[in-house]
Amino acid sequence: MRITQSIIMRSLLQNVNSSKENINKHQTAIATGKEVRNSSSNPVRFARASRFRKTISRNEQYLKNINDAKGWLDTTTSLLDDISSTMIDAKEIAIQAADESNNAEDRRMFADKIDSVINDTINLANSTYLGKYVFGGTNTLGDKPFSYDGVTVTYNGNSQNIDRRIAENYNVSINITGSQLEDTNLFSSLVDLRDALNSNDTTSIQSSIENLSSTSEELFSLTSALGSVKNQLTMTEKRLDTANMNLSSYLSQTEDVDLSKAITEYNAEAVSYTHLTLPTN
Repeated sequence: MRITQSIIMRSLLQNVNSSKENINKHQTAIATGKEVRNSSSNPVRFARASRFRKTISRNEQYLKNINDAKGWLDTTTSLLDDISSTMIDAKEIAIQAADESNNAEDRRMFADKIDSVINDTINLANSTYLGKYVFGGTNTLGDKPFSYDGVTVTYNGNSQNIDRRIAENYNVSINITGSQLEDTNLFSSLVDLRDALNSNDTTSIQSSIENLSSTSEELFSLTSALGSVKNQLTMTEKRLDTANMNLSSYLSQTEDVDLSKAITEYNAEAVSYTHLTLPTN
């Protein structure tokens, strides 16, 4: 085959263009720090990097869910502690009122204090977290979970759990419903005590003291259950943080450029390109 001048020029142009493309590739890799930026760069490594990035993104969403769940749990725990404090106040009032030195008028005054405790407890039970009712079940918006007409306490929410996805195929319930509060006899104990005080019924007042103690124990059990859930969240959070740290390392190994190698190759390619484009005499 005869080597003509046109063949030589065409070959030279191809080499120049190839060298120029390589220079651009190395420049972009050095500037971005990424060797694999699209599937054409390296289909296998790009697919692997995409899987790593997808898993990291999913884990980050789980971490956001955990953070939100922790906020809800902390708020609920604080409210349960405050409600437990009202039970202690109510029990102290009942113990004072049970003293035989009190008469009917004295106990009606104590009944007014218990009525204030009921209102305080209702306000706590109607508290919100980020604009959502804490004890309303899944009915977190709209009507307040509890209403009090001065005689009885009515629950307006539902008994459904609020779940958060914190890992693949792993949900946790993060709420205490108003139904669970009612199951502690929280409000019935207070209302019964108030009625016993108004009736000057010392036997029922004594019974109310025991009922309030039982309610306090039930509230403590709810708080303990929330503590167990928070421990689960904390352990899962640590696992996800570790997983994302490892995945980020794998992702870097898969798509990041070896900077020293890229600079060396860029310099070599630049020298080659310069020699190819130098004018000849």
